[in-house]
Amino acid sequence: MRFKPWMKYTITGLCGVVIGINVGMWIGAPRQVTVEMPGATQAPSSNPTVATSEPANAIADPSKPTWEGLQQASASFLQTVFRTPVLNAQGKSVPMPTDKPILFSAPWCPFCKETEELLIKNHLMNRLTIVGVALNGGEPSEGIPARTVTNAAQAQEAFKLDWTHYGLRYPTEGILYAMPGTPIDQAVQSYPTFLIPHDGKWYVDIGYNPSVSFWKAVLG
Repeated sequence: MRFKPWMKYTITGLCGVVIGINVGMWIGAPRQVTVEMPGATQAPSSNPTVATSEPANAIADPSKPTWEGLQQASASFLQTVFRTPVLNAQGKSVPMPTDKPILFSAPWCPFCKETEELLIKNHLMNRLTIVGVALNGGEPSEGIPARTVTNAAQAQEAFKLDWTHYGLRYPTEGILYAMPGTPIDQAVQSYPTFLIPHDGKWYVDIGYNPSVSFWKAVLG
């Protein structure tokens, strides 16, 4: 069958409309997309999100002066961290310590593993308070399944198992835990996340940083 030129254009245009509708439906279909940040593992979201280079939550205040390239922590994040109790290894509710920098770490997180490996190797790990977050998570690509953590004993066991899996050798007795669903656990959405004090202020660092000189400078 032969088509006149105007008929060809009309048919082509209609096909384009149909294809456009189909593509639009596929793009708009609900799906989980992880917000990417260099060197950091993001918490999974139950809602579709758009990939962006911006922080997943407002834990830093970019309007304030920086230190060593780090942004100051936001007032709301500091309030959440220091007004929410955490659990120690014995299951006792304790306030968040303020005498050391704080490392928020997920036991299954590959970037946390890289960070902790570097800190252990350079004898810097003991300069931090380690707080476990995202304790119910897992990393299928590393062979670490998700789990259910409801108490401090299970949280400590998660760190023991995952650190052993990653070849990390470090005591777990001093780790504190922000249990699933608590304000701290909900506020920290990227792993690892650091809170580092300097001159009476707290600064935020997110993700794996391979610079030993940087860590020696900011951890004192």
